[in-house]
Amino acid sequence: MTTRTVLRVIRAAALVVITAGFLWSVRFAWLYVFSDEGAMPPQWRVPPVPAGATVLEDGMQCASGGCWWSLTLKPPPGRTPEEMRWQMGLETEERLGPTLTDPGYVLRGAHIRQGNVVVYVSYA
Repeated sequence: MTTRTVLRVIRAAALVVITAGFLWSVRFAWLYVFSDEGAMPPQWRVPPVPAGATVLEDGMQCASGGCWWSLTLKPPPGRTPEEMRWQMGLETEERLGPTLTDPGYVLRGAHIRQGNVVVYVSYA
């Protein structure tokens, strides 16, 4: 390859990296300012359902405070809701930081309602 070709490749690569960084930054700023206006974290941020648990309800919900993923799970036979919540790592509410593919801070946790575990995931 000639020096001119190498410089073109380097410039193109730098342009791609700068553009991707700019777009990520814009998305991060948008989520920071408008996180309560219907923005939803990607579904991969919802913790996996433990083996044997039954999904009773799965979907998104919105209210005046924003939108969130909601997942209602029935524990498998012989397991308490508290044990399942602990197994999922949701015994306390947690705040997850931004990732490369999702630039928003995510809040996720679970509470027990009528013997079921209700998992919620939203932007913080």
